[in-house]
Order: sequence, then structure tokens, then C-alpha cells
Amino acid sequence: MIKTIVKEHPLKNITLDFDDEITPLPFEQEALQSYYEAHDKTWEVKEHVSKIQAELKAADDTIEDLSFRRLGIEQELEILEDWLGVTELEDKELFDGEITIDIGTFFAVCDKHNVDIQNLYEKIVDLTETYNRDIENIYDDDAVINPEYFNALDEVYPRYEEVSVHTVSLDDDHQAFLEEYGKVEELFFHYTALAREIFDKYKNLVDTTQIIYRRVEVVDQLLRDKLKREE
Repeated sequence: MIKTIVKEHPLKNITLDFDDEITPLPFEQEALQSYYEAHDKTWEVKEHVSKIQAELKAADDTIEDLSFRRLGIEQELEILEDWLGVTELEDKELFDGEITIDIGTFFAVCDKHNVDIQNLYEKIVDLTETYNRDIENIYDDDAVINPEYFNALDEVYPRYEEVSVHTVSLDDDHQAFLEEYGKVEELFFHYTALAREIFDKYKNLVDTTQIIYRRVEVVDQLLRDKLKREE
């Protein structure tokens, strides 16, 4: 008698037909257990990648925000540098009337930017460590689960007359699994490419921001010197 068994799984339901008059031999039990584990491992990768992608997206948003705020700092910095005689402001004629900058607010904005970029650094370090572990754990042929899982059913198909599982249903389900696995593998390598892109954006942010910070330090010292002279 043929019995259809549906094993619910978050990756995809496993639907197999069994002949309940045949007692499964150990090799069949082991093969199917391995097949079920392949679903578990693939789902674990998918869940992990989804979590890390969300964290990368948040880091990317922070990078965009810090980059935008850096531009605002740089604009006011150029005005202060012109006022202190460090450099001459380009297109000064475009500024109509007086330019007012609250020095205290300016430095508070710079300090907040620095604190936020330090907090981002800690997140990038964590993401980099995770990325490196994930890359190191890739198997041969860029498989994201152990390739042994793909050979788990090799002995079942040729011995179709001995096994309780109907190999036609097994093959159908197996093909559906391979399709889902392919999507997860694609998702994984999309994540690693995205990670490299965001790490590059972060490096560029740090490089450009450090130049701005050094200019802010110069302006800060010149203002202190100016106050001393005026006192």
C-alpha cells in the first residue's frame, strides 16, 4: 500500500511516497536522514544570510548618513578656513550677505559625527569577522553545505526495488530541493559581494573623513590661538 508522507520544513515541504509493506533497510534510513539534514543545513544558511544582509543594509544606511553629514561639516569648515586665512573660499561671491556659524554647534556636530563613526567601526569589525568565517567555511566547488549531502541518495536510486521510498517521488522532491538550494547558494554569494562593496564604502568614508577631521583640528587650534591673542 502506497502512503504519501509530507514532512513540513521551512525550506520546503518534503513530500515522499512510501510502500508501507517494505521495511526500510539501514542504508535507506541513513540516506533519507542525510537528505533531511541537507534541508536543515540549507535553511540554516538562508536564515544566517538573511540576518547578515539586514545588518549590512543597516551599516550601509549609516555610511550614507555619515557621508551626507560629512559634506555639511566640510561646507562650514571651508567657511571657517576662509575666515581664519587658511584657504580662500571658492565662489565667495555666491554667498550673499553675512555668513554666521555657531562655533560651539559646529564642534558638537563634529564630535557627534566622530562618535557615530566609531560605533560604526565596531559593527563593521563584527560584520567583517562574520564574512571571513563564512568565506573560510565554503566547501569545494563553492558549495555552501557539505557536498556529501548531494551524494546521499546515490545508493537509493539504483536499488529502487529494495527501498520503501518510491524513487519517482524522491527524484521529484530531490529536484525541488536542488532548486531551493540553488536559490540559497545564489543568495549567499550575493551577500558576500554586497559585504565587499559595503566594506569598500566604509573604507572610503574613513579615508575622506580623516582628512576632514585633521582640518577641523587645525581650525580648532587656530581659534584657540585667536582667542588667546584677543584676551
